[in-house]
Amino acid sequence: MTGVWLGIETTTSTGGVAVMKNGLLLAEECFPVRATHSEKVLPGVARLMKQAEVIPEEITGIAVSSGPGSYTGLRIGIATAQGLSAGWGIGAVSVETLRVLASSVTSEGPVLSCIVARDKEIYAAVYENSSFGAAEIVPSGVYTVSAVEKRIAGLGSVVVVGSGRSIMPFSDKVIKTDPLWDTPRPSIVALLGSMKVELRGFDNYPAPIYLRGFNEKVNSIVP
Repeated sequence: MTGVWLGIETTTSTGGVAVMKNGLLLAEECFPVRATHSEKVLPGVARLMKQAEVIPEEITGIAVSSGPGSYTGLRIGIATAQGLSAGWGIGAVSVETLRVLASSVTSEGPVLSCIVARDKEIYAAVYENSSFGAAEIVPSGVYTVSAVEKRIAGLGSVVVVGSGRSIMPFSDKVIKTDPLWDTPRPSIVALLGSMKVELRGFDNYPAPIYLRGFNEKVNSIVP
């Protein structure tokens, strides 16, 4: 990771922003809120940039967590990133929230990244390991808890991270991580965003990932 990166995370009830430089965290702030991300993000960006002694002209890029997660939060985060990108004349890139969670832990084996959805459902994906480029064993989607439980039962030892684990009955093979990492961190968003840009360049238009519409049925079959 090179340059100065701004990370924005608004997909859960705890939002936040972070500033990183050459892979090192300069400042990070999280907001314990639910419906007021729009009132917190821009002031938070201003505070952190002042704290880190960084001006817009020094920022290499903006990374934003793109979901799945709160519909309102997703729209606010993406809109903020797009607005700052246009105003400052710098690139922006989106990073999948499930990938952010998986990359928050360290594991050479499978990682289940999961977020509470509704009605005992979870947004989930299983990756081969915690590295940024790890392939998906189970693709990102919204599933019933029982379907995911059955799928990971055949994978041996699995590291689980994210708020979704709070509603899942786990076997002894599951490795639970520190609850601290169940909330996606804006610093990880910034880090992964910079890595994504090095591989593929900036997004034309960062877009939210919903995985399912309001009335769409959950997937009970996990590949």
